[in-house]
Amino acid sequence: MAAMAAASLVVLYNLGQTVESRARLTHAADAAAYSGALEQARALNALAYVNRTQIAHQVAMAHLVTLAASAQYARTMRAQRNRGNPPAGLIAMLFGPDMGLAYQAARAVPDAEQRLAAAFEQHDRIVHQVLEAAAGSAVAELAGSRERIMRKVLSANFPETAPGGGGWRQGPTLRLLSDGWPGYVERSLATRKAGLRPAVEQASDRYAFLDSRSATRRNAWMVNPRCPLHRHELRRRGSTWLGPDGRWGALDTQSYHALRSNRWVGCYYREYAMGWGTAQGEKSRAPEGLEYVEEPPLDFSQQDFWRWVEQSTSWDIFSGATNPMANSYAMAGAQRWPGRGLPAYREVALARHRDPLRFAVAVRLAGAALKTTDADGPIAAPTGRFGYAALGRAGGVTVASAAETYFVRPERRSDGRAELATLFRPYWQARLSAVTPQEAAQAREAP
Repeated sequence: MAAMAAASLVVLYNLGQTVESRARLTHAADAAAYSGALEQARALNALAYVNRTQIAHQVAMAHLVTLAASAQYARTMRAQRNRGNPPAGLIAMLFGPDMGLAYQAARAVPDAEQRLAAAFEQHDRIVHQVLEAAAGSAVAELAGSRERIMRKVLSANFPETAPGGGGWRQGPTLRLLSDGWPGYVERSLATRKAGLRPAVEQASDRYAFLDSRSATRRNAWMVNPRCPLHRHELRRRGSTWLGPDGRWGALDTQSYHALRSNRWVGCYYREYAMGWGTAQGEKSRAPEGLEYVEEPPLDFSQQDFWRWVEQSTSWDIFSGATNPMANSYAMAGAQRWPGRGLPAYREVALARHRDPLRFAVAVRLAGAALKTTDADGPIAAPTGRFGYAALGRAGGVTVASAAETYFVRPERRSDGRAELATLFRPYWQARLSAVTPQEAAQAREAP
């Protein structure tokens, strides 16, 4: 009876040690899996911030080309004012004192275009080198960093298995059972319908400085009885655009359109370009629909304006609404800035937008590390038929755990619609996930 009691105590001791080790290992595996999912969430949120930073740089570049066009516009307007073509007094008389004062106030900032071009180049370098490298590194290193985090958590939960101190024992081993990371994120080029480009256009629409800068002012009295409803016009035109090649451009012009009349063509507008400026990509085309000619004449002292227009262009000088002459001067002296256009970006693969980013792991603790009588326990093991051989030094305890990274808004959209997972918003979080029967069976298999 004493022997049976002793054997029972040993069995209870060993069973308790095994159950305690399994529970401890389960908690450690869950902590490791959750930490791995949290590392995934950090990486995906980092990619979201990279994409949003790309958008911010594009908005800044749009402002820079607009400022460059404005700087050139002010410089050419100052030159025209100094030449008196047209005179500032005439502009004030026809269109009001405020227009005359604005014309008089035109100033040229020294080296403005060069400094703006240098700033643009820095943004382009950051977009295509620094941010691209950061995004590529985050994607390439996620699997490795996730595994390092999980192993570190396991080591922290089993400090007695760490090297050093003379009491070192083999710690838990980690094995990946399933992994949704491969192919979850893809690198895409900026297209006109989805991804980075629509996001950039939506962001730039918030800035009034980048809006259309167009206005027309007419004098108050009749100019010519042959066309009593027509007036002299002061046309200010300006716009900023993102071209089909992914490069920013801006154009600013202002022209005085004097109403004239002759017996050959009747009433028409004689354009006097007052100011012009544009900044565009090095190889970008002119905006669609822009009226201009490649080599505009510098003056019309030797030919009639209307006759030259009739022979060399298809401009509408009778009821037009643009500044084709100023456009021509602007395109002839365009600032051509080198740039690589919109960069590539990272986004969740199209087929995976509705799936969380999930993985499962198996964590095993060797039997030799358990404090049982047949392993590392302080109690001597019975022998013979009373020996405890449930695990032994060759066996071990194995548990499985799973976790996932998922996308959820902190609050519902105002329109109540659901939102697919995206790498343009840093709303990624982590949680544990249920282990599937297939993963549980795979965990029990020998590694």
